[in-house]
Amino acid sequence: MFLEGYSSIEPLGGFKDKGRDAIYVSPAKKTTIFAYSVREDWRAKLGEDAFKIKKHGHTCDNLVFITTAQPTAGERDEAIAYIRNQYGWDLEIYGSERLRILLETKYPHIKKNYPSIFPAEFIIALEQINKFEERKHLFISYAPEDLVLADWLAKRLTAEGYLVWCEHLKLLGGEKFPDDIEKAIKNQAFCIVALYSQPSLTKPDLILQRSIAINLIEERQEDFLIPIDVDGINKTSLDRKTQLLKFIEFNKNWAEGLKKLLNKLEYIKCPKSLPEGAKVSLSAFLYEDAIVDETENVFSNYLTFQKIPSIIYLFEAENPSLNLEIENLNLEWSYRQIDSKKFLSFHQPPAWISEKLQLNLSRNNCWQELVNIEGISTKNLVSELLRKALIVKCHQKGLKYCFETKLQYFPQGLAKGNRLNYIKYDGSKSFVQAVGTRTYWRPAKAEEYQYHLAPTFYISQNLFNTFTLQIRIRIRLGDSSGIALDKRKAVSRRKHLCKNWWNNDWLNRIFAVCQFLADDNQIIIGDEVNEQILIHAIPTHFTAPIAIDEASIKKFKQDRLDLLNMRSGSEQEDIL
Repeated sequence: MFLEGYSSIEPLGGFKDKGRDAIYVSPAKKTTIFAYSVREDWRAKLGEDAFKIKKHGHTCDNLVFITTAQPTAGERDEAIAYIRNQYGWDLEIYGSERLRILLETKYPHIKKNYPSIFPAEFIIALEQINKFEERKHLFISYAPEDLVLADWLAKRLTAEGYLVWCEHLKLLGGEKFPDDIEKAIKNQAFCIVALYSQPSLTKPDLILQRSIAINLIEERQEDFLIPIDVDGINKTSLDRKTQLLKFIEFNKNWAEGLKKLLNKLEYIKCPKSLPEGAKVSLSAFLYEDAIVDETENVFSNYLTFQKIPSIIYLFEAENPSLNLEIENLNLEWSYRQIDSKKFLSFHQPPAWISEKLQLNLSRNNCWQELVNIEGISTKNLVSELLRKALIVKCHQKGLKYCFETKLQYFPQGLAKGNRLNYIKYDGSKSFVQAVGTRTYWRPAKAEEYQYHLAPTFYISQNLFNTFTLQIRIRIRLGDSSGIALDKRKAVSRRKHLCKNWWNNDWLNRIFAVCQFLADDNQIIIGDEVNEQILIHAIPTHFTAPIAIDEASIKKFKQDRLDLLNMRSGSEQEDIL
């Protein structure tokens, strides 16, 4: 910005920047405020910063907004008109493409002067790439909805030494995305890796790319298109030529899918033209010296069962006409229903259930000695009963069941102040919000919404032990009065809430929920000793031979502090 004419620009930013990352006052006493954003929802960030600048009474004649996103012409015009009409300021936007052009044509020395931002391997790789004009590139074709998989694939393939074209990574580890896609596919792409998902079938640009690839298959008689099944797509909805292609499945397991894709690329002899691919890929998301030669504890979201009852009871009902779903029996008693009369469970039913169904104990099954019980795989039955027992435990501890979202969640007031106090993995005390309120910014009107932590449970077989408990934290979202949001609103609010929750944030919430359910680091389910399920409430952890240097990734923490700055003081929970 200094080179762009703002000679006396003064950096601000930080935890309480109040919408200002930098400021410039011209000789004519005109004030320009700078706001920077790395968020994908740049338009919302622009609105938030402008609102804060106005709210805090800062003098502003011009607003310069710098974003790593690439606004379209229409989005740019709308934003400029909005800022002028709403605040009376002139707005100038620097998107990623404008910044790229400035760095490559007007200020190329910046890249060499700041190697920590533009690593040497990255510059050398780009210079190497620019020399290639023959067909050596992998072109990844994907819909925006499949961005996460496309991003992961691009980095993994780059690390393997392949030259990758992926629009999302045009400023990172891959080569500059071509302007003329059709020409690039025909003349420079060795093959196309096409991500087929339901959303991708309606995108005109993707339809064109795949059509070109199909034609080139017939013209060149070679495997030019490698189709990836992202979400178990219905192949019968595709055209006849595409149906004949052999899809690589990623809808079940990305790691297995990657192995098959790499084998396919080897088979068709796709050139590996990027010797330093691993370094280029790492430079896309790692800071210099991010790894240190020290041991570090690595925590999982798995808990170990310390005790599982040895007996599974078989009960028979004399009054099977009771509507079990209406009565919500599954919240009071963990069972598997065989038919209208037979029930299997680790536990004796509560008295009121036994009376209503007129249950009688028919048989005790020592499940360790049996392959099947009542025609059901014993391992699968045990897994089901363990998971259902945790649902009952949550109900007993006061969690509510939401029929719209099918989630058990923390209601208002269950925890004092809606805070879950807990002891962190390092021994220090902290808390997280079990229930909270956020404001979702919209151009017309900001909306408040509530969020509630909602634990879910899964049983893995033969992972660390025969049975292992996996806990995941989900979010139930409601309006300001707590009524569950519809799916469309819930998706956008969840992204708004969780986009800056990193691994340690989710781990903190897992610790807090586990300790809420536990007594003395042990989750106990069942009253009778011989029927009790005992679970160690501290997640399984391991010792890694290397560690991440937290000081080298301060930018991530600063982003989180910026997020905290937008939250109300009552919600200053521990997410660092």
